[in-house]
Amino acid sequence: MRINTNISAIVSNNALQKAQNALSTSIERLSSGFKLNSSVDDPAGLAISEKMRMQIRGLNQANNNSSDGVSVLNTAEGALSEIQSMLARLKELTVQAVNDVNSDSERRAIQEEIDNINNEIDRISNQTEFNTQSLINGNLTRRVYSDYQGVNQLECTDNYVAGIYGVTVTEDARQAVAVSSFTISMNDTQTISAGQAGNISINGYKIEIAEGDTLGNIMGKLVDGMNNAGGEAFVVASPTDNDTKSNGTKYAGFSPSTNYTGSYLVMMTNQFGSDQKLEIKCDNIELAAMLGMPEAGIGDGIIAEGKDCEAEFTTTISNGVQTRVGFESSAIISTKGTEITVTDVNNKVFKLDIPGNVSGTIFNDQRRTDGKSEIVSKGNAEKINQEVTDVGTLSVHIGGNQDQVIVINIPEISTYTLKTENINVMTGYTATLSVQIVDEAITRLNKVRSQLGAYENRFEHTTNNLDVSVENLTKALSVMTDTDMAEEMTEYTSYTVMTQAATSILAQANQRPAEVLQILNK
Repeated sequence: MRINTNISAIVSNNALQKAQNALSTSIERLSSGFKLNSSVDDPAGLAISEKMRMQIRGLNQANNNSSDGVSVLNTAEGALSEIQSMLARLKELTVQAVNDVNSDSERRAIQEEIDNINNEIDRISNQTEFNTQSLINGNLTRRVYSDYQGVNQLECTDNYVAGIYGVTVTEDARQAVAVSSFTISMNDTQTISAGQAGNISINGYKIEIAEGDTLGNIMGKLVDGMNNAGGEAFVVASPTDNDTKSNGTKYAGFSPSTNYTGSYLVMMTNQFGSDQKLEIKCDNIELAAMLGMPEAGIGDGIIAEGKDCEAEFTTTISNGVQTRVGFESSAIISTKGTEITVTDVNNKVFKLDIPGNVSGTIFNDQRRTDGKSEIVSKGNAEKINQEVTDVGTLSVHIGGNQDQVIVINIPEISTYTLKTENINVMTGYTATLSVQIVDEAITRLNKVRSQLGAYENRFEHTTNNLDVSVENLTKALSVMTDTDMAEEMTEYTSYTVMTQAATSILAQANQRPAEVLQILNK
C-alpha cells in the first residue's frame, strides 16, 4: 500500500472525466437538437453539412427568383392581352372599312380610330415595365447587330445560337409607282371648264376636280388624295433619267419638281411589295390628257404594282465545299416587300427588314410589264451579315449554383413589328390589305403570348422541382446533423450512471490511503 501516489484515485478520476465529457456532449446534443455542434464532433461531416446548408439557402432564394420571373411574365402577359383586345378592335374596324357602303367621311372616322389604337399600342409597348425595366419594347429580346446600316431584325427565335448569319439581297423591292406618259399640258393660270371637270379614282378613292380649279388646286387635291390612299403625289421634270430611279428614297429615286407645267405626274405608294397596287382612273378623257395621263381615261386605266425584294443565302467555299453562312441546309428563305424571312425546322424563324436600296436596283416606271416597274439594272448583290448575341435577354437564376438560369426572350411588340403602323382604310383596296395585316398581327401576337405561356409553365415546373430538391436536401441534412433524441437519451442515461459510479468509486479510492493509518496505529 502506498500513500504518495493513489493510483486508484487517478484511474477513477480519469474515468470520471471521460464520463463527464461524454455527458456534457450528450447534454449539448439534447439541448441544441444537433449532433454536429462544432467541427470537433465530425470535421468531415461538418464540412459536408455546411455545404449542404448553403445549397439549401441558395435553392430557397432561387425559388424566390423563379417567382419574380413569373411576375415579370404576368406583367408582360397583361400588356399583351390588352394589345390583343385592341387588335380585335382593329379587326372589326378593317372589316367594317372594306364594306363599300361606307362614304369617304365614314372611312376617315374609321381611320382616325385606327390611328389612335396604334398610338396606344406603341404607348403600352414603351411604358410596360417591371422594376423600371421595359418588357415588350425590344429591350428583352436577343440582340442582332448588322454590318449594313438601316437593317432591322424583326424576329430571331431562341433556337438560333449566337453567331453570324448571312443573306444576300440580289434585287430591291419596289413601291407601286405610276408615271404619266406625257407632260402636264395645263398652265398655271388655266382653270378647269365645265366640260373638263371630272373625278380621278385612286384605288377607288375619288378625287373631285371641279370647274374653276387651277393646276395648283388640282395638285393639292392629288397630294391629299394620295396621302389618304397611303402614298405620295408629285411632279418631276424628267421621268427617263434612269440613274435616279433607284429605290430607297421617299420619292422612289425621282427628283420632285416645283414647276407643275410641262412636268410629269408621279404617284406612288409608301409601302413596298407585290401586294401594293395603284389603279388610277379618270372619268373625263380630256382631263386625263391635260394631266399627262391619257391612259387613266381609257379602259381599266393605269395599273401599277409593287415588287418584293429578292434574296438568297450567303455562301462561302472552303476546300471546294460550298456552305451557307450560319444557316442550316434545311432552311428556306422567302421575301415580302422589304422583309426577308428564313424558316427552318423546329419553328426556327429569322426575319429582318432591309432598306429599299440595298442592292441599288434601278427601275423604269414608264415601261411597265403587267403593271410592274421594269428593271433596268439590278445593281450589285449586297451581302448582309447579322451577328446574333444573347445580350438583351432576361436571365433568371433558378438554381443554387453558377449559371443555372432560364433565359427569357420577349420580342418587341409594337405597331412596327406588328405591321399595323401604316394601316390605311381610305380606299377599298388598302382596306382589304389591312384586314390581312391585322390577321397577321394577331397571329404574331398569339405566337408571342404562347411563348410567354411556355416560359410560365416552365417556371412552374422549376418551382416544383426546387421545392422537391429543398425537401430532399433538408431531409438529408437532418439525418446528418439532427440529434436522434431517443438514442441520445439512452446515451445520456448511460453517461449519467457512469458519472455517478465514477464519483462514488473516486470517493472510495480517496479513502484507501487512510487505511494505512490502521497499520501504523498497530
